Amino acid sequence: MAAIWRGAFWMVLAALSFAVLLASVRLLSDKFPTIEIVFVRALVGIFLIVPMVARNGLSRLRTRRLPMHFARTGFAFAAMLSMYYGLIHIPIGDVTALSFLIPVFCTLAAGLVLREEVDAARWAATVVGFLGALVIVRPGMESVSLPMLAVLLSCAFYAGAWTSVKFLTTTEPASVIVFYMNLMMLPLTLIPSLFVWVAPGWEDLPALLVMGLSGWTAHFCQARAFAAADASAVMPFDFLRLPFTAGLGWLLFAETLDVWTWIGAGAIFASTYFITVRESRGRGGQG
Repeated sequence: MAAIWRGAFWMVLAALSFAVLLASVRLLSDKFPTIEIVFVRALVGIFLIVPMVARNGLSRLRTRRLPMHFARTGFAFAAMLSMYYGLIHIPIGDVTALSFLIPVFCTLAAGLVLREEVDAARWAATVVGFLGALVIVRPGMESVSLPMLAVLLSCAFYAGAWTSVKFLTTTEPASVIVFYMNLMMLPLTLIPSLFVWVAPGWEDLPALLVMGLSGWTAHFCQARAFAAADASAVMPFDFLRLPFTAGLGWLLFAETLDVWTWIGAGAIFASTYFITVRESRGRGGQG
């Protein structure tokens, strides 16, 4: 039981960090181009991860899987650009609600792209997840905007990044995976940023640092949560991302979420949780 409470603690912190990340990106997007925001996040990330990698010795950075690292970085780059673009135009609560689709897209990738065996129950959960997304987007009742489509596309890209990490973790430590992603992200984002660069002022530094730090702590706390307890035990606390972001959206941007977003998010999260439990059992987990 103590392990579950530790895992829950770290997952709550991860959910809060994710909410702070989205809120800070939204604040910064009023002044800075999306590509520059992604660059700053990668820059802060590299400064945070280098001491961790150096402590274990630089020889640990040797890798024979550079193509997979490039693939992971490419997926993450496209995912951040599309999600942050959507974040500028739609409520951060809606972005969070749709982000619960990422594990659902991972199931699609496993079954359709990687040709893994996916049972009927997981396919049914995947369908429920997409029905939940339709409740949020409501095509036909509401105009489906380009930003909304961008967020949906970002979920597919994030699924590609997660799938790449799944392969990399068989041979690479987590710190090395994060190091290469941030390192490769720097030139990928710096070069286009130079064409649209907006010089930050001293008043922008707190928000920029909060954005970079919260992005890093979200992944760190999530990893600690999964290390402390089985995924099926801590995943329910991940749903706190929605009230956290909804609260920040209301406080900072006067945004409110309608009941359909909560219903759709509940359906998506239920399918995500079911898929997580099935995967945990398949790997011999406790759930």
